[in-house]
Amino acid sequence: MNYAVVDTGSNTIRMSVYQWENDTLCELYTEAVFANLAGHIEDNALTDAGIDACCDAILHHKNIAQEYGAEFHVFATAAIRNAKNCSYITEKVKEKTGVALEVLSGTDEAELSFLGAIEDFCVKSGVMADVGGGSSEIILFENGKTIATQSIPLGSLKAYKNFVAGEIPTKEETDAIKSEILEYIKSNEALHSVRADCLCLVGGGVRAAKKLSKLVLNSESLSVVGVECMLDTFISDEASISLFEKAVPKRKYTICPGLAIYSAIGRYFGADKIYVSDKGIKEGYVKKYLVHQI
Repeated sequence: MNYAVVDTGSNTIRMSVYQWENDTLCELYTEAVFANLAGHIEDNALTDAGIDACCDAILHHKNIAQEYGAEFHVFATAAIRNAKNCSYITEKVKEKTGVALEVLSGTDEAELSFLGAIEDFCVKSGVMADVGGGSSEIILFENGKTIATQSIPLGSLKAYKNFVAGEIPTKEETDAIKSEILEYIKSNEALHSVRADCLCLVGGGVRAAKKLSKLVLNSESLSVVGVECMLDTFISDEASISLFEKAVPKRKYTICPGLAIYSAIGRYFGADKIYVSDKGIKEGYVKKYLVHQI
């Protein structure tokens, strides 16, 4: 059986097509449309232009899903979840695409990201974070099970919009991003006094960070110290924007805010190593809701 799952995020609208056979999930196809929904938010509402961009991306993915004979499922995260016209958005998406758009809660988002990625990590207890464009989900887990989650309404794209005046943030601006993240974490008593040797990360931003690490640090492995080294290098050199345009063009404005968020989370929990998974929320969605393996 083939399943097509679309993650409607703040920055990208990505679809992956999976085949479920012999209790194994195999990705057949993936593509991201950079719709920049967060850039279409005005007065905390998604504009008509943003809704049109969302619908266009969904219709594009829908056509490809049909080529694979796949069941088609679409969910939304922070950009639409936090918009005050959320209900209107889902109505217009249904009207224009024929698709029911499922809006996930922050708790659902955190849980599904964990369920999709946990098998990739070599640790069974620790802290995981899924840093998207509009929000950051933090999951505390022990023995392969979640014991606490927190959804923070600040991701890399929203951090750029809220804190950064130029193309690349200044040290003061990255410090402000870190402080904002830490305030949210400190407000969750379940995360107090938690320590983890490693930070498990998922999301397109951290995959872009790995690519930059190979270019800048000559290492595909990530660490909190390495993330901070890259961030210090980038914010002290405005020419870094040219590197971003060549290496990670779709994330040239959000990569530094993302690095600041990784740094803040890693430092709070005392982590050194960073483990990265290419899997996450879409795989968790398939396993929990479509093939019922969790």
